[in-house]
Amino acid sequence: MTKRIGYVLGIVLAALIQARLLPELGLERLVNLPAVLLIVTASIDRRTIVLVAATLAGLVIDITLLRPLGLSSMAMVVGVLVASQVRGTGNTLLVRRTAAFTAGLMASNITVFVLSGGDYGRPGEGALAFVANFLVGGALAWVGLRRRSRYQFDQTLRG
Repeated sequence: MTKRIGYVLGIVLAALIQARLLPELGLERLVNLPAVLLIVTASIDRRTIVLVAATLAGLVIDITLLRPLGLSSMAMVVGVLVASQVRGTGNTLLVRRTAAFTAGLMASNITVFVLSGGDYGRPGEGALAFVANFLVGGALAWVGLRRRSRYQFDQTLRG
């Protein structure tokens, strides 16, 4: 239970960083930190807690930045649902994790595009942000895969 609460609070903290710190650095449109973290960690086993975290993180972003309430939540929820469905359960290979992340990120971006009426910012900005998010998400998926495989074979970490 405490791991789940910690996960949700960590995602909400990432949403606050996205809404307050990244605009100060000029990176608010380059990397969508909570969406990347949610989509990378989405699987069928954890779908419920990830959906709760996506909803709360989206609401935090929308309230903090005075956006239409629910837009960010809907985009993150759609991305999580698609990514968890593609990824499946258990320990998956890096190729499947990457495919799930790509599908989830594309679904999230398409949702924002459709819900905002086709207005997605400056030309070329979406492609650069997609590549940056893909690189960050790919690195996180690779680290998670290595960490999980090391945890499975190390008997001292099993408590």
